[in-house]
Amino acid sequence: MDDALLVLLLTAAACAPLGVFLILRRLSMMADAISHTVLLGIVLAFFLTHDLGSPWLLFGAALIGVVTVSLVELLGKTSIVKYDDAIGVIFPLLFALAVILISKYAGNAHLDTDMVLMGEVIYAGLNTAEIGGAEIPAAALKMGGLIVVIASFITVFYKELKVSTFDGEYARLIGVPAGILFYAFMSLTSLTTVAAFDAVGAILVISFFIAPGATALLFTKHLSHTLLLALLISVVNSIIGYALAVHMNASIAGLCAVINMLVYVLALLSSPKGTITSYIRRLQSIQQMQRDLFLLHIGTHTAESRESSENHADEIGDHLKWDAPKIRRVSRELIERRLLRREGSYYLLTEEGRAAYDTLCRRYYI
Repeated sequence: MDDALLVLLLTAAACAPLGVFLILRRLSMMADAISHTVLLGIVLAFFLTHDLGSPWLLFGAALIGVVTVSLVELLGKTSIVKYDDAIGVIFPLLFALAVILISKYAGNAHLDTDMVLMGEVIYAGLNTAEIGGAEIPAAALKMGGLIVVIASFITVFYKELKVSTFDGEYARLIGVPAGILFYAFMSLTSLTTVAAFDAVGAILVISFFIAPGATALLFTKHLSHTLLLALLISVVNSIIGYALAVHMNASIAGLCAVINMLVYVLALLSSPKGTITSYIRRLQSIQQMQRDLFLLHIGTHTAESRESSENHADEIGDHLKWDAPKIRRVSRELIERRLLRREGSYYLLTEEGRAAYDTLCRRYYI
């Protein structure tokens, strides 16, 4: 497997499950905030080590990610500031500080802000580690290790995470350490963000955190199903984005983010509560109502007279205030369902139609 694709798949698989919990906790923008504010941690750690390859950069970035969460929580718990507003205050502040420090004091440090934002996973294979005689991208090792940690964390604390996510007050009442669990989860989210940062860039990290989980939640409300579906969607989107990027000679990170968005939009339109599905359901409801009205009209006037003028093929449209094409369509649908038949110029109910008419009369208290 190509090194870039391997790193991309592992990054997607690590971010998607965490993203589901972020969305359910209504902290989607927290992923955006962390993915940008960790730059300040990288810069500060670089000032201390003067080494872009130092592991302390990873630690500094993760620490600033936790600081971001803590500051947002601190502001969000006040009665004056909402969580969204708190994120909007903290995120630009810390990110702006990082940009200022880079431009002022680290102009020659090769901290490329374009790479920070967009990343380029195609270079992942340049930094490798040898394991068992095989050269494996360092980014793949980091993301693979994080997947193990994330999977273990979710598996061990699944019930606690589920309860605290949906009802924090109840979680505290039954003794779940919701606060500790929250900060452990956000620390893991911060660490995952940092690990994916240099390979795929901030934009794709946000996309992997949010888009697969948001797409999965449109189709299922079971947490376990959502986690698995989000994982599957993120992996498939990564493969499609990678293949298109290679074919078009374009940015892999950019195209993967675009595919994530397009899949979400398609899901939004075609999900059980989507725009297209809702339109089709509404159209079917209207058509069913028209068939019911036609049956009720025929049944009511057939009871008065078998050949009532109200049921005459040439006059029924005037009584129902329908045009000829609608009369032909509805009558054809009822005939195909064996609820209606035509004798000469009159519409009559079949035996099945009579039973359906009686059911409608009981339903509408006629």
